[in-house]
Amino acid sequence: MKRSQKLTSALALAAGLCLGLLVPSTLRAQAEPSPYHVARYELDVALGPDTHQLRGRARVEVAADEPLAALTFHLNKNLRVERVAGPDNKPLHFEQQAGAETFQVDLPQALSAGQTSALTVDYQGAFDPALRPERGALLGVIAPGKTYLLREARWFPQAANLWARFAMTLSVTLPEGETAVSSGRAEPPRTAGGKTRAVFRVDEPALVGTLVAGRYQQVKAASGAPLTFYLLTAPESSATGSADTLADIMAFFSDEFGPLENAELAVVETQDDTWESHSAPGLLLLPTRQWGSTLNQRLLARSLARQWFASRVSPANASDAWLADGLCRYAEALYIEHSAGTEGLRQALEDLTIAALVDESAAPIANAGRLTPFSPEFYSVIRDKGAMVFHMLRQVMGDEAFFRLLAAYGGHFAGRGVTLDEFERLAEETAGQPLDYFFAEWLRSTGVPQFELEYVIYRTQKGFRVGGQVKQQLEIFRMPVPVRVETEGPPATQVVAVAGPSTDFSIETFGKPTRIEIDPDYNVLKYTPALRLRVAIARGEANFERGRYFEAVRDYQQALEVKVNSSLAHYRMGEAFFEQRNYQAAANSFREAVNGDQEPKWTLVWSHLFLGKIFDITGQRERAINEYRRALETNDDTQGALAEAQKYLQEPYHREARTIEQIERR
Repeated sequence: MKRSQKLTSALALAAGLCLGLLVPSTLRAQAEPSPYHVARYELDVALGPDTHQLRGRARVEVAADEPLAALTFHLNKNLRVERVAGPDNKPLHFEQQAGAETFQVDLPQALSAGQTSALTVDYQGAFDPALRPERGALLGVIAPGKTYLLREARWFPQAANLWARFAMTLSVTLPEGETAVSSGRAEPPRTAGGKTRAVFRVDEPALVGTLVAGRYQQVKAASGAPLTFYLLTAPESSATGSADTLADIMAFFSDEFGPLENAELAVVETQDDTWESHSAPGLLLLPTRQWGSTLNQRLLARSLARQWFASRVSPANASDAWLADGLCRYAEALYIEHSAGTEGLRQALEDLTIAALVDESAAPIANAGRLTPFSPEFYSVIRDKGAMVFHMLRQVMGDEAFFRLLAAYGGHFAGRGVTLDEFERLAEETAGQPLDYFFAEWLRSTGVPQFELEYVIYRTQKGFRVGGQVKQQLEIFRMPVPVRVETEGPPATQVVAVAGPSTDFSIETFGKPTRIEIDPDYNVLKYTPALRLRVAIARGEANFERGRYFEAVRDYQQALEVKVNSSLAHYRMGEAFFEQRNYQAAANSFREAVNGDQEPKWTLVWSHLFLGKIFDITGQRERAINEYRRALETNDDTQGALAEAQKYLQEPYHREARTIEQIERR
């Protein structure tokens, strides 16, 4: 079966969509601070889509932050520098090693701190979509009718800090009939000699440098919202069907975080790759697979939030990435709360909890520079745990102060990069209380609590009293933690100020208590036995998506140690064995899934389907037909299961032959 949102757990949805990005090796370790910054670019590029070529000239205005005699630039390893000239247009000596992603330029005379200079760099190379030296997606592709060059692809010379802001004038020459889309003020394109020239101007420092080009159909939002859609293959209905949702998200964020200086947004379809979306000032890029009759509102919300918390105000450097990735992910949860109420928020927080716990121990949030951008570990720690930290900060500060903080953050720091220390000071000023303990616990260390309850129920004159202790293992833990008492009547909830390994509590109820739960609505990041099961399965799903079947089986075995009859764990293990063509082990796992707890229910119909496929593959047609019939008897049509069962009742299942390329990718 095809894995989908319907059948994949919250982690696979949150992290699996973002796996496998081809990240330049210069991003894989924390970059050394650059001794200079770029103030402005005059960038002139010509695209040759038929040959995947780019030829560029970059005039770069640099400012030294400390004395230096040479400059090191980062540039995609597919590109080669041809010439570097100084302000007087005289050639400068430079060195670029073959396959390197940096080059060094010797300055004609040393710069002191605060001095500025200008260089001109001529370079050229290819972004061929067929050349994939590593498994995963490319951040830059030049192809007929469908080109994208993300800022992160380093397709023009850059300083080390990927979060650096700069002004830019971008001039693009491309084949006639193609449209270029980028951030900034666009001049009317000019066409001559079979070529089109487009110019985009950004006068103030911003996170610009993303370029898209293709044979686009332009669709304006009929509602009058400041939205323009650029479509490659998606029907016009995909745009019109999502315009109202986009407008609603933008209006909600404007109310909560303050209006954008320029609310115009280009929503651009790009050719498919494994990155889920990309945002730049005034741009939202969505691969073709994301376009349906309507666009996924959760994806839209976290992507649009970057217009506020990456474009309007941004992290100062890689170690501050939580301020963008974590906050944008939490903005998604806030929009779900707005559109679907408290139950929608609870589901979003449950999803975030599972995704955060998958790799929570990889690094503290404040050490984001140690994690590879776009990696599963980065998304789990910085984006998903980061979102939960923002939610917990809301619990500590209270709604009124928290939302004042978000509005003040976007307004006070607009147009520049912000450090974690600056955000923390603003949070303390807004809250009117010291929060060092909170940030030390959640940003600068790893580990989450696992709560236990010890309690006694007493009868009182007015009803009942539950007295006891909340226990957990972290010595310096301090958080307000909700404790809910379910009764024969209305439930009673009390927020307990948990501090240290043991905290007393006492809750009065009118009705007789029937059940006591700690934080049932996922307001605090924590472990429970049920979460340990789901996190282990989620880890396995992430490894499965990356083709790491051995590691996936190991993760599912850990899940079964928590709950031996978990149908989902057995089913997922069967999938991994099936992909390895270990049909005996796969059949055993699917049979265990049938005989397990059948949670979720769809594991039953799909286990019968897979058993039928295995029997067809191994030449046991009668047994296969029997399994397909059992699948039909469930009357469960999750992900088209019944149609698939009917199909293979009529003709045996045959496994598609693998190509050498597919085998090598695994």
